[in-house]
Amino acid sequence: MIIHFNTTLTISYNLPKFCANATWNPVAITFATSAIVGTNPYGIFIDTNNTVYVADRANSRVQIWFNNSATPTSTISGGLNTPYNLFVSDNGDIYVDNGYANNRVDKWALNSNSSVPTMYNCGPCFSLFIDINNMLYCSLYNANKVIAKSLNTNLNIWNTVAGTGTAGATSTTLNLPCDIFVDNNLNLYVADTANNRIQKFGSGQINGTTVPTGTITLSHPTGIILDFDGYLFIVDQGNNRLIGSGPYGYRCIAACSGSYGSSSTQLWVSYSLRFDSYGNLFVSDLYNNRIQKFFLVTNGCNVTTSTTTMSSGTSMNSTQSVPLLTSTDGTSSTSVSFSTSLSYNLPKFSAYATWSSNGVTLFNTSTIGTNPYGLFVNTNNTLYVCEYSQNIIQVWLENSTIPIRNISGGLSSPYAMFVTVNGDVYVDNGNANSQVDKWAVNKTAGISVMTVKAACWGLFVDIYNNIYCSQYTIHQVVTKSLNSNSNMWIVAAGTDCQGSTSNTLYNPRGIFVDTDLNLYVADYNNNRIQLFLSNQLNAITVAGTGASSTITLSGPSGVVLDADGYLFITDTTNQRIIGSGPNGFRCLVGCSQAIGSASNQFHFPVTMVFDTYGNMLVTDDFNHRVQKFYLTTNIYSTTINQPSFCPSTTWYTNAITFANSSTAGTSVFGVFVSINNTVYVANQQTNKIVIWYEGSINPDKILSGSLSTPYDLFATPLGDIYVDNGANNGRVDKFSLNSNISTSVMSVPNICPGIFVDISNTLYCSAFTSHQVVKKWLNDNVLTSTIVAGTGTSGSTATTLNQPIGIFVDAKFNLYVADCLNYRIQMFPLGQLTGITLAGASAPGTITLNQPNGVTLDGNGYLFIADCYNHRIIGSGPYGFRCLFGCTGIGSSSSQFNQPVTLRFDSYGNLFVADRFNNRVQKFILASNSCSISYNQPTFCSNALWYSNASTFASSTTIGTLPYGIFINGINTVYVPNRISNTILSWPQGSSTSTSNSYSNLSNPYSLFMSMTGDIYIDNGYLYGRVDKYAFNTSNRVTVMNVNGSCYGLFLDINNNLYCSLKNLHQVVTLLLNNGTTIPITAAGNGSAGSLSNMLNSPQGIYVDSNLNLYIADSANNRIQFIQTGQLDGTTIIGNGSSGNITLNYPTGIVLDANGYLFIVDSYNHRIVASSYYGFRCIVGCSGGGSSASQLLFPQSMAFDSYGNMYVTDRNNSRVQQFTLQTNSNCSKLFSYNETL
Repeated sequence: MIIHFNTTLTISYNLPKFCANATWNPVAITFATSAIVGTNPYGIFIDTNNTVYVADRANSRVQIWFNNSATPTSTISGGLNTPYNLFVSDNGDIYVDNGYANNRVDKWALNSNSSVPTMYNCGPCFSLFIDINNMLYCSLYNANKVIAKSLNTNLNIWNTVAGTGTAGATSTTLNLPCDIFVDNNLNLYVADTANNRIQKFGSGQINGTTVPTGTITLSHPTGIILDFDGYLFIVDQGNNRLIGSGPYGYRCIAACSGSYGSSSTQLWVSYSLRFDSYGNLFVSDLYNNRIQKFFLVTNGCNVTTSTTTMSSGTSMNSTQSVPLLTSTDGTSSTSVSFSTSLSYNLPKFSAYATWSSNGVTLFNTSTIGTNPYGLFVNTNNTLYVCEYSQNIIQVWLENSTIPIRNISGGLSSPYAMFVTVNGDVYVDNGNANSQVDKWAVNKTAGISVMTVKAACWGLFVDIYNNIYCSQYTIHQVVTKSLNSNSNMWIVAAGTDCQGSTSNTLYNPRGIFVDTDLNLYVADYNNNRIQLFLSNQLNAITVAGTGASSTITLSGPSGVVLDADGYLFITDTTNQRIIGSGPNGFRCLVGCSQAIGSASNQFHFPVTMVFDTYGNMLVTDDFNHRVQKFYLTTNIYSTTINQPSFCPSTTWYTNAITFANSSTAGTSVFGVFVSINNTVYVANQQTNKIVIWYEGSINPDKILSGSLSTPYDLFATPLGDIYVDNGANNGRVDKFSLNSNISTSVMSVPNICPGIFVDISNTLYCSAFTSHQVVKKWLNDNVLTSTIVAGTGTSGSTATTLNQPIGIFVDAKFNLYVADCLNYRIQMFPLGQLTGITLAGASAPGTITLNQPNGVTLDGNGYLFIADCYNHRIIGSGPYGFRCLFGCTGIGSSSSQFNQPVTLRFDSYGNLFVADRFNNRVQKFILASNSCSISYNQPTFCSNALWYSNASTFASSTTIGTLPYGIFINGINTVYVPNRISNTILSWPQGSSTSTSNSYSNLSNPYSLFMSMTGDIYIDNGYLYGRVDKYAFNTSNRVTVMNVNGSCYGLFLDINNNLYCSLKNLHQVVTLLLNNGTTIPITAAGNGSAGSLSNMLNSPQGIYVDSNLNLYIADSANNRIQFIQTGQLDGTTIIGNGSSGNITLNYPTGIVLDANGYLFIVDSYNHRIVASSYYGFRCIVGCSGGGSSASQLLFPQSMAFDSYGNMYVTDRNNSRVQQFTLQTNSNCSKLFSYNETL
């Protein structure tokens, strides 16, 4: 009788209890043939319910037999490739080796049809096992080791629990390990196949002991399992037999003939064995391509016969035997060494920090030897240098000429080192000694703290005292806690095998771990920087191959971070250092990428570190030196004012004269405004520089010197002034801050009508007569320059210039050139000699230029151009190019120019222009710069007045009869629908000539509205029952709203809700754009004409304020209705039903100013009325209906331009009238544009 009973521990596999005389039938039955399990089946598993699982390698699947079935009852596949083995957990989850091609173990949850990766490893797992602490083990046959990871976390971190990764026969090594088994005491048993032994590794131990097998000699054992009493059962593959042990030692229990074969009593290169709950043996018989079953036939004991089976279900939480210490509170009882102090430097840099391009050699072969590699600089600026050919670490105090310490003795080619806060030095000693050594302060010998398999090309100790080693030849980064006495480590990155996937590395070098324990790896042969987030084995590529919008890397060897987490990379085989910042990646030093030994060149730079000042130190390996590059600028993100303007920004078109010929001289050319709003003018008549501090009317300072006809000048944020002195002296001069004496800083061939200093302290000159732009770096002592644009010969190709004048260099070092006689603006990207035409000749969709002289950019990168021979200033924006000033032609009035040449912004957005042949500097005051609305909303004082006599802006010959709608956008382009021709007419600012814009299937448009992005919305309800949208500058129509009639008013609020007033339906409807429907909802009115609070009668003009309150010209009710956001009932704020001081007669239009005061088109009273602090008043058309300049006849709608001028569609006079703002003073909110500053 066989008695089954369960113990308190529960496991998923069978551990039968056998008597000493247990025997098995020598004649096996074939449980499965190759037709079912394929050829060479390896893995087999039997759970406590006697469900049988077999890994069918040949068909990349797992076959499953439930309930003693003779044929498979289930199959799992999909994503598997040649699975070697498997294990089933106590809850029915199936773990399957998928390492042959995919380098991982997959988990198939109970009853799931798909798998998820559980562990990443390098190569197939010839055996899998899950212990009672829920640790998953994998036997890596090809890597000669066993690895394990906890399944209690989602972290893809595993550690090596047996073997070193190198084949060997010592107590710490394995040679082609196959099957594994872990008992309840966490002892690991390994079938160490090529060593012909079974190794036992005590829990947490890396030294194994060989299990003695008595008189039995093993030959290539592959399979191993234990019974309940801990006796071993072994597949002795080389002897084609099964071995079992018991109280009387080892014996053959099946296939004992001593010869291989295919009979039922023989095996031929079998692999694994497993028990069912009855003690029957299942064996995978590889070369016979079958699974054999040997029945237990005798199991009688002198006591009550029993077979003990441990049932499934154990679930125990456990930490790893060697935990990686992290910042998670309460996760470990281990005493964690934690430091908020850092031993290395993390400088904080501005977005545009620059370093000297020429390095200073700190050490060469005479001081440090021929092969420096690793560098470390602590927070005291003590420098540590690894020299691997001499097996030495040298330590140098800041500015010292001799080392204060030499670390040597027992080292073998050290590549890297790391110094902790307490001064301990951790040194790579892995090349020949397979260890990392610690040299404590003042100690003369090192001690081993970590066993490694190869040299550590990078070392790092994080804030929790975990040490990391980058093993170049093993393609891995490994880590261990320095708070543990164990030499065991776990894998932090990489899978032991080279690869380019997210979990693999290919010859990793430099490493860096931030304070959040994120690991950065210079993945050398993958040409990328990998970021492994804390405790993750799948990386994100942050730079190089596979990373979008970064920079191309070639063999990166080093990586460090600054205080803001930006990357700095030693791009070794590109011979340069790369840095990142908020504007992306850029080259910092070695940017020629040419191999060389000059001070600005490298020959395979490998390691880079910062000192406390932000200076950069680099080991220049093949030049056998350590170079130091000084931080040169770390203050300013720009050297010139670049205000950010909105799409609808406007300036007053009448300028004030900032300086005339008495101060600026005749034929004024150069003007500059510094970032602190100091104004500089080059007076060519007196050969002096005239300076006004902010707010000054008269010059505060005049600089003289040996200048000759200076054309242009530039003042840096530090106060240094660079002045053209090329006409007779062939140079550019510098006046240092507060100095009255100039010095030469660059030799030039002739005049520089354009001068610029970029954020890297590089000076540029437009060499007018040489048709070139040249530059030089101001931190060196040479006067010669290099060419950055032009060939020296005039031409109009992409590589040539013709008399370049104004220049500008942006924060990304792109060069902009006013290419005067080519009538164009050219842009030369960093490092390129081929220009791109941005405006003027050959640039489609821009503007025609005539000898452009000046160019500058705003904060958004939009161009502003002094179009000299067109006597105007051009600006660009999201709506394209437009004339800003001087749009009426040559002249000397406040709105005109005579050859404007140079233009500069102050920090407020006001524009200064050198008006050359009017002998003056003009200042144009910013009028409006709103980024929230597309229309104009001026601020008016209570006493604001408009001239009563209007000018006719457009007549019936242009706009047709009975005009209704009008819209003026933020840049003062006027739009009017022509209902007769079914077109939309537009007038740019300052133009009296309209452009007729035709749109398909447009019928009788009453109203229109333009968005911030320039999209135009047009009423098309008369025949087609819709509102159409046309994207900016296109004729592509999209129906955005379906309506039942014409929209007499359209409005788009700040939340992208479109409103339409349906006069004939007595309603206002609204629709949120881009929400998947074109059907609007009711915003006001119930659809019936009436005067109740929820009713309207022939509504027309509408307006929505920034709080989403709706204002309606309720025409036939002779009132203005106010509908609060979210409400349908209105309140009368003026007109019938209100207590207002004015009577309305059929109001048709309404707008608000910036103070929220109302302006109303009081149509049947033929006037415009407005509210203010003192109530309502008539402002134009106050003498009754008529056709004179002061009269209106049934006006329909109105709009303001940015200057406060009023445009009215005078319907029955079939014209648009412009009423000019006359007075708007004594108002604190209002700007005044005609004052003298």
